Amino acid sequence: MALAGTQPYTEGEVVWRQKEKDEQYYVTEAILENLLGIVENVKVGPVENHRAGTLFHLRAHIEGTLKNEPGMLAKITRILHPTPAVCGTPQGYSRDFIVESEGYPREFYTGFVGPIEDNGTSASLMVNLRNMRIKDNVARAFVGGGVTIDSDVKEEWKETQNKMQTMLQVLQPML
Repeated sequence: MALAGTQPYTEGEVVWRQKEKDEQYYVTEAILENLLGIVENVKVGPVENHRAGTLFHLRAHIEGTLKNEPGMLAKITRILHPTPAVCGTPQGYSRDFIVESEGYPREFYTGFVGPIEDNGTSASLMVNLRNMRIKDNVARAFVGGGVTIDSDVKEEWKETQNKMQTMLQVLQPML
């Protein structure tokens, strides 16, 4: 699935800003472009609202058939990662900008999680975008926000805080 765009979960009609629609579009297009030549019969479902805990995201289901070649699982993870949701687009420029501008190592910020079965021929992997490390009674959370031409700094900060709520819920019993 292509998952991007975030807003707090609320009852009733969900209204998406163009910024979130653009984020979802960039992720979907990057996935489709990267699957060319290694996946056949690709089908993309409609963009839908997807609830994940206290958040809503935009999601498009993508399916197809992987070519039957040795090492395909490793190949597809290399090709798909990082998506624009993690690194931006165009990928090379964005990655260089992040490395030069952030000033700290991302450590656990992202990666694939999920089971790999049947000697590596079957997997259900997801890109993990929110992580936490607890070491020596110090919790360090890794959360980010999507930035587009339509981004507003205050709105991005709110979005990042909303994403952080899941991590805070995990920490709450420990406080």
